[in-house]
Amino acid sequence: MICRTSEEKKSERLFRSRLKPYLKVKKTRTIPASPKSRLGQNGKEKLPASDVTHLFNHEAMLAVSHAIEDLAEETGEGELISTFQHVDHFVPQRQRYLNLAKCLDAVRVWAEGEPPVGTRSIDFIPIFHPELTRYWVVLFDSEDIHAVLFCKQANGCCEFPKKVFSGFYSFNPFLVRCIRRRFSLLACGMDGVISHFERHFSPAMPDPLEDIEALLTPA
Repeated sequence: MICRTSEEKKSERLFRSRLKPYLKVKKTRTIPASPKSRLGQNGKEKLPASDVTHLFNHEAMLAVSHAIEDLAEETGEGELISTFQHVDHFVPQRQRYLNLAKCLDAVRVWAEGEPPVGTRSIDFIPIFHPELTRYWVVLFDSEDIHAVLFCKQANGCCEFPKKVFSGFYSFNPFLVRCIRRRFSLLACGMDGVISHFERHFSPAMPDPLEDIEALLTPA
């Protein structure tokens, strides 16, 4: 990246302040996807750098997700897009998202399955392409604040606590709006966008299985 905008710097500063409480209570673990980028003890980090592809355990991914959601709530305007793979993963976050829907211009949730009752204030969009069920995306876009977590499941586990994701988070307003636009096209039924996702945005997958096992093994 050549330079960072003032909006990008502001978004990251606010994000990091929202992330700190989650790092204290969650057992977050990440590994840079590229072995060349690994530093420190076994290359494991509690918080990866932005705009760098990492492997996330499920708690690290949730910590970043919640920090972006908190950032959206504090901003009080804009659009939040979240993919939950299956609606079962959304249910524990139901009240959080109902609160977000009260203060934001739009909250859109992508997931397989029927929307829970009492969530009419949230726009539910069914996942119609099996490849989309592997993604976990939390995107927030407003006039001044922009953030996105873009991950793809790296292992085949169905149990959420054992899932490992490869991806990155960014505050680049141009990238955030580029991904947001593609979700708008997907919502219109343009499933050709999936191949574009896979070609241009799909995070690098780990080569050795040891990388995944390292994140699942208790510290």
